[in-house]
Amino acid sequence: MASPWRRVGAWMLDYLVILAYLVALTAASIGMQASSALLDSASARPITAELVGFLTLTGPVILYFALCEASTWQATLGKRALRLVVVGPGGKRLPLGRAIVREAVRFLPWEMAHALIWPLALAPHLEPLPVTIGGFAVVYLLLFSYLVSLFVGSQHRTIYDRIAGSRVMQTK
Repeated sequence: MASPWRRVGAWMLDYLVILAYLVALTAASIGMQASSALLDSASARPITAELVGFLTLTGPVILYFALCEASTWQATLGKRALRLVVVGPGGKRLPLGRAIVREAVRFLPWEMAHALIWPLALAPHLEPLPVTIGGFAVVYLLLFSYLVSLFVGSQHRTIYDRIAGSRVMQTK
């Protein structure tokens, strides 16, 4: 089994990949906004902004992780750099469907936070609703439970690993 600290290191390396994508996405977004007032009016609604954000940021990030971990590499770039692989039931390659479930559950708090932030960002003059405050509490609870599940127990399997039936192993 992979150590929790090695997994955190792999996550940090993968986050550099996400940041590079985010920089490219931001540059493209700035270019599109400069040439299109339509984008401004469409993104002024929280639900539209959330949908655009999911399709352009979270969805591709989930696919990056899922496709890499279901591939013959069985790892993202960060995991490969630290010699980690994701395996499915029986120690075999994780099927794509399970990889997508794994990553969707992993990135659920991230996407929930985005959904909760849009109404606040687009209407800063309004007080946050109790639902918004409760939603952020759920996000933090999920993140805390992910970290606890990673560091507690001999197998160091996160909640999303357990749901997907996956394990992260260290290779030689």
